[in-house]
Amino acid sequence: MSEIPKPSLKQEKRHLGEIFSDFWKNVVSWFRDFIILESGLDREGTIISIRKNMRMRGHSAWLLMCSIMIASLGLDLNSPAVIIGAMLISPLMSPILGVGLAVGINDKKMLSVSLQHYAVAILIALITSYIYFYFTPIGEVTDEILARTKPTTLDVLIAFSGGVAGIISGSRKDQSNAI
Repeated sequence: MSEIPKPSLKQEKRHLGEIFSDFWKNVVSWFRDFIILESGLDREGTIISIRKNMRMRGHSAWLLMCSIMIASLGLDLNSPAVIIGAMLISPLMSPILGVGLAVGINDKKMLSVSLQHYAVAILIALITSYIYFYFTPIGEVTDEILARTKPTTLDVLIAFSGGVAGIISGSRKDQSNAI
């Protein structure tokens, strides 16, 4: 009966090297699949949607007025939940997305239109909040008002992360309602 020859130390090291190499390739491949954003991307649909919705007029203007009223009530009532609810229904992101897309694709006309409608949105927000606080003056400055008058770096990170999440969600063929 013949014995099975044992692999030499050199062959054993080579074999372990192959295993490690294969493992490493699998990890790299998994990581690439994990972070890739191209699958499910709807580039044309995203551009069309942003172009269509970047204007602040009609229903968008009314929706913005309602969200500003709700946010103002939330500030007055010192209620973070109400303020967040106002953010969820606010169409203010539409002209901002138009600005971002215009810069990204170098479309000067679209940038001009987006900035104009962003200015209109700011004007609507200021007028609506002025009217609210004119007729219902604040008795005292609430913690929620104070928290929004001194933004920190963390607030910028939150806004940036929310914007990235919004554009990723909005650029998918299968739209997510997570945002």
